[in-house]
Amino acid sequence: MSEKKSKDAKAVENRLEKFETLLRCQLTNDELISRGNELAEASAEAGTLEDTLASIKKEFAAKIAGKEARINELSGTIRAKSETRIVKCEREFLYGEGLVMEIRADTKETIKSREMRDDERQQELEV
Repeated sequence: MSEKKSKDAKAVENRLEKFETLLRCQLTNDELISRGNELAEASAEAGTLEDTLASIKKEFAAKIAGKEARINELSGTIRAKSETRIVKCEREFLYGEGLVMEIRADTKETIKSREMRDDERQQELEV
């Protein structure tokens, strides 16, 4: 029976299967030089990006500060319900009274009244 068993049993063959996996490998001198150059380049690019970021942050901080200043200005205007503007005015010289009146051209409101200075008392001669 043991002879029969050995005749019927086939020889077991080993199998070889190929695959890939990550393993540590020693670098060659050329690979070390290449990685060093790559490191230097990446480091320089990172520095440039950091400088650019700082510049952009400053730029946006200035823009934000400008908007905050405008917000404060508008808040004050709304709170006061008025604002300062350039307005056309007229200066009227009242020689008989010795006064100078400053009057808004748009509302005819007197904004200032004062005594004439000596140089203003001199009337121009008609030619």
